[in-house]
Amino acid sequence: MDIKLINLPLYYGCDNPGTHLAPMEFSRQNIASLAERCGNQIAGINILSVPPKPENPYEEPTMKYLEQVTDCCAQLADAVNDAMQAQQFPLVIGGDHSLGIGSVAGLSRFVSAEQLSVIWIDAHTDINTNETSDSHNIHGMPLSACLGLGDPRLYHSMKTDSPFLLPQNLFYIGSRSIDPGEEEILSKYQIRAVRMAEIREKGIEACCKELLQSVKTPFIHLSFDVDFMGSEEYTATGLPIPDGPTVAQTRVALKTLFSDPRVCSADFVEYSPVHDQNQSGLTVCMELFEDIFTSLHSR
Repeated sequence: MDIKLINLPLYYGCDNPGTHLAPMEFSRQNIASLAERCGNQIAGINILSVPPKPENPYEEPTMKYLEQVTDCCAQLADAVNDAMQAQQFPLVIGGDHSLGIGSVAGLSRFVSAEQLSVIWIDAHTDINTNETSDSHNIHGMPLSACLGLGDPRLYHSMKTDSPFLLPQNLFYIGSRSIDPGEEEILSKYQIRAVRMAEIREKGIEACCKELLQSVKTPFIHLSFDVDFMGSEEYTATGLPIPDGPTVAQTRVALKTLFSDPRVCSADFVEYSPVHDQNQSGLTVCMELFEDIFTSLHSR
């Protein structure tokens, strides 16, 4: 597999410094060499620039750092589209999950929204709008933007026809921290979410396989947030959430999902070295990257 690594050291979407250091930390661990040892080719490493932090994050009261986040996402959309055009696999390394706007926007330039599905592997559903969000952090809004919901300033600057994604092509696994406004959106659009009760009942591998069977499109984007893992085992992130999958279950999930040949791109987000006291979180991340790279090579 020809993989294009795209680093976006962004934390404005979560307004909690730490995630912006993850791409550099993974580079120190020689993630490119790891991919190659697993049998892949690294087509290049693209490091995107992040605008300076403004003095006032509330220039737009309901969407903190709006201009800075959309600037980064527009850069990312270009980079993802360029990788797809070159027949490379864009692996986006964050950074916070607001970057999902750019990833999906870039993909939807290459394939239509009707052809693209997104599987969001995350404790949160990240589908608040600027009206439903209490925190006003954009990392909780990327999927509403992709669906064309909420304030259009979040998605109109992506140079891509909106919506980037259709609700019937959005799938979740591991969801367990969902705001009331998000529950309403999930219900209104009948969006499939595999929650922890179902994972405990069926097992995570079976849930992933069922989810993949539900996807009817020829292209799939996987967006993985490390807070998918329960905080009982994994805390190296800004918003650790309890009662999630174990590290072992997460490895099974990623191996299963990345083995599907329709998976054409991915995000890996929200690891925070600042919240990783003994680097145990970093060790887990590198194990997960090895699983991802091995699965991509074996397809």
